[in-house]
Amino acid sequence: MKNLLFYGTTNYGFELNESDKEKFQELSKSFSSFVITFGEDNKLINHNYVTIKYIKKPRGLINQYFKFYIFNFRKLIKFIKENNIEIISAKDPVSAFLPILIKKYVIKDLQTVIEHHGEFIDLLLNQRKFYLKGVIRKLLLIISNFTYKNCDLIRGVEKESTTKIAKKYTKKYIIFPAWVNNKIYFNKNLDRKNFLFVGNVIPRKGVLFIIEQFDKFVNQNKLDDKLIIAGDTPNKNYLNKCQNFIKINNIKNIIFTGKKNPQEISDLMNSSKLLLMASSFEGLPRVLIESGLCGLPSLASDIQGISTPFGEYGGTLLYKYNDAEDFMININKFYKDPELQLKLSDKSSELCNSLSGENKFKKNWERIEEMLYE
Repeated sequence: MKNLLFYGTTNYGFELNESDKEKFQELSKSFSSFVITFGEDNKLINHNYVTIKYIKKPRGLINQYFKFYIFNFRKLIKFIKENNIEIISAKDPVSAFLPILIKKYVIKDLQTVIEHHGEFIDLLLNQRKFYLKGVIRKLLLIISNFTYKNCDLIRGVEKESTTKIAKKYTKKYIIFPAWVNNKIYFNKNLDRKNFLFVGNVIPRKGVLFIIEQFDKFVNQNKLDDKLIIAGDTPNKNYLNKCQNFIKINNIKNIIFTGKKNPQEISDLMNSSKLLLMASSFEGLPRVLIESGLCGLPSLASDIQGISTPFGEYGGTLLYKYNDAEDFMININKFYKDPELQLKLSDKSSELCNSLSGENKFKKNWERIEEMLYE
């Protein structure tokens, strides 16, 4: 049984939620798992199926990367040696910098895996405004080129961009989505009456666009349906922009719930008619797998990471990104066609069950181990 370290920015609370417990419990059948991630304070906690080292999260997105990944070289070497880590999976090519550096110059038999989520650097830099963005982008590109060139394997969540990057650097690769707990996300056959958005309320997710179009849709069709917006609100300026639009236009049927736990999200998905997405960029969004498992079809922008596989195999209606007219055509098509609603629900369930069946996450990591040591 290999010792596997997940190294990256994924946030786990000091108390793991049920979904995370299930994930590491499944993985523990084949690996001893460790995590280094951000937390509210510096702490090491041995949970039942995983040991997590929490590092106090610094302010500022770029500062997080440079402080956490660049200045913890000796601490990471010590952690790897003390816990006999054999495989490191880095959350992205920038996070991979220290693990790759250690593999190249210190612990040469360390196996390194980079998670690939599409155009990560553009995603990172477009989240907010940065001083000297051009300089930072060049530096991150240099780091990414170094890590991709020297890693052992690329684990992608989406086919098109993963095969492209693996071919560029002549690397082994494997494609599978993020962990989804199908004991929480499943079709409960509840009465479906709302429309739903799930995710952070940030510009990249296009929440204001969704609010604007949903308001037009219900007014045109004289509906009293509600739009539930479930997610964290890290960008207060953008949240205020959304709420000001709602206030100015006297909109009464839009509800912000704030951040919800997985069980609450599952309940919302099971009581909704359609999931709405307007992202400008995605890797392979886990929310589409979660919603599909709940039998909830979706309307989403036709972008890389969504069009394949969700639009290709069904379950998701696609519209041209940021195209209000195309959005309205598709949401009306869905609303006025009960047969289409059932068809999309069935196809979405079928696809997402094939992506996240029992033990698939563990089996995919077993395949990674085989590929690394073959």
